[in-house]
Amino acid sequence: MADSPPAKPLRTLIVDDEPLALERMELICRSIASIEVAGTAQDGAAALRQIGALAPDLVLLDMTMPELDGLAVARALTRQEDAPAVIFVTAHAEHALEAFDLEAVDYLTKPVRLDRLQQALQRAAGR
Repeated sequence: MADSPPAKPLRTLIVDDEPLALERMELICRSIASIEVAGTAQDGAAALRQIGALAPDLVLLDMTMPELDGLAVARALTRQEDAPAVIFVTAHAEHALEAFDLEAVDYLTKPVRLDRLQQALQRAAGR
């Protein structure tokens, strides 16, 4: 039996309003073969624009951002056909139930551990 071809990397948008957190997540993601970093955004409005322009498979989304927060972005995505999978990445564990109500694939707390991110990516790839 022939081996199946390797899965295409998940085109991923990373969204975080904290520059150091964004940079750290981008470095982690670039070390994972199953992810292709398609872009980054530092606020919710920019995230929605980037999602429209880039059509990513996955969004790694910070929860708390000024003006348009992660939950608002996720709510907007529920109204889109072919919306990307969402994994919340946040320092605030108290929003997890609402995130899963919005069909988030996973909810990771900062600082993100590589093994935990890889588990979340497996869930996203299976979607």
